[in-house]
Amino acid sequence: MRLRTFFRHWRFALLALLALSSVSHAHAISARPGSTLLFIPYRGDDLSFSEAAYRGYERLREEGYAISVIQDAAQRSAPEMLAIIDRHYTMGVRRFILAGAEMSALATAAAKRHPDAYFATLSGNASGANVINYCLDCRQIGGLLAGQAAVRLSQSKVVGFVGGVMPVDGGEADRFKQTVLREAPDAKVLVDWTGNWSDRQRAEQLTDQQIAAGADVVVGDANVAVLAAAGRYPRVKVISWMTDASRQYKNVAACVIIHTDVVFRRFIDAVASGQFKGGNYAVDEADKVWVIVWPQQSY
Repeated sequence: MRLRTFFRHWRFALLALLALSSVSHAHAISARPGSTLLFIPYRGDDLSFSEAAYRGYERLREEGYAISVIQDAAQRSAPEMLAIIDRHYTMGVRRFILAGAEMSALATAAAKRHPDAYFATLSGNASGANVINYCLDCRQIGGLLAGQAAVRLSQSKVVGFVGGVMPVDGGEADRFKQTVLREAPDAKVLVDWTGNWSDRQRAEQLTDQQIAAGADVVVGDANVAVLAAAGRYPRVKVISWMTDASRQYKNVAACVIIHTDVVFRRFIDAVASGQFKGGNYAVDEADKVWVIVWPQQSY
């Protein structure tokens, strides 16, 4: 009886020791030198910008990069976000990527707080010698690709662009319109804005309005409500924005996507090799970040 009790206590002690060892090992992995922390605004399956960023994260993980991700950053307060950065900095993280213009002020504050760490934003305007802003929309490549696809797909020669926030994607919408009218001068281009990335009701209303005005191709820049609303009209084709949404929506005829892993890799490798330069970098066609994908085509 006494021997059985001894072995039972010994087994519990061993399990506890293994658990502590596992926790310590997990912290060692996340905190090892050279690791990177990525913040994305929403969930990694939003069929929009956050998913594009999350897919970039997944690709780097597959390649062996030490990178972690914080989702739903837009739902957190600035003090909470700074506390997360501080905590990971203490654990040894020295590279931080903040995906989204809305995190520019946070990146600026964190960069000032940790001058020996490196920060990158996607489409942001943060400042600091240890900060680089990767401008995804400066060359309006997405608008160009969407415009070319819309001309190819449209039968009615009326096409639409349902956007989210004009100060962010206004240039892309302009390039879309210019491209369509250059290739089809007699076409009609409709552009509307929800004013908020999360306003699905407004996105649905604007999609219905554009289709009622004759659009048979609509670009879903705002959010997935554009794709869902257009799905009620069999004749209407949709161009998804940032990610391939054709798996969820059968009316998606083309996808303008971004390979965020290209940007992430560029930043991480520059820091690791001592080649980091702060400032602003305009993503160009040569970077092959923006691409057009047709459904059933691997990317």
